[in-house]
This record gives sequence, C-alpha cells and structure tokens, in this order.
Amino acid sequence: MTITEAARERLRSLARRAGQDGVCFRFEGVVGTCRASAPLLKPAMAADDGETVVEIDDIRIFVPEEQREMMESATLDYDSSPLFGRGLNLTWPHGVRGCPACGGG
Repeated sequence: MTITEAARERLRSLARRAGQDGVCFRFEGVVGTCRASAPLLKPAMAADDGETVVEIDDIRIFVPEEQREMMESATLDYDSSPLFGRGLNLTWPHGVRGCPACGGG
C-alpha cells in the first residue's frame, strides 16, 4: 500500500483528535467505486484475530487478512480541495482482482 504524505498528515491529525498515542486504524471497507473510494477507518489500538498490519512509517492500518493482497496495490491519498473529492480516497490499479468496492478479490 502507498500512503501519500497528504494522507499521512490527515491520519496523524485524526489520531490526535481521537486521543491516540499511535496512528492506528482499522479498515472496515469502502464507500464508492473501483475508480475512487472513501475508506471506512476507525481508530484502533491493536489488530484483531484475522487481521494483518499494513505499516508505513508511523501509520498502522489493520486490514482483514482476506483483503491483504488487494490492499498491497492500493493508494491512500487525501484531497483537501473545497469541492468534489474532499477527504481520504483509496484507489487501486485496474486489474483482475477488483477492489473491496466491487467485491473483487
């Protein structure tokens, strides 16, 4: 998984607002399409059974094991523009596996 610097800063900000010492989130799915989806992330302290840890710098995201391979090719970005697209966005290269938005995998 690739996490852009803008997304890292946003995740760090969200973790501080949640009162977390570390920057850890649980991935619970997406809302959107294969082209771009808003990730459903919740603050978390540790991975649950059946989850794998995606760790980039000080960012840790707990992902269901069955979506691990799909998430390896994902890019998490943050768009701060005042209109369309604002917020965290998760994208995947188009390929055989699909994405969580379309149930691919």
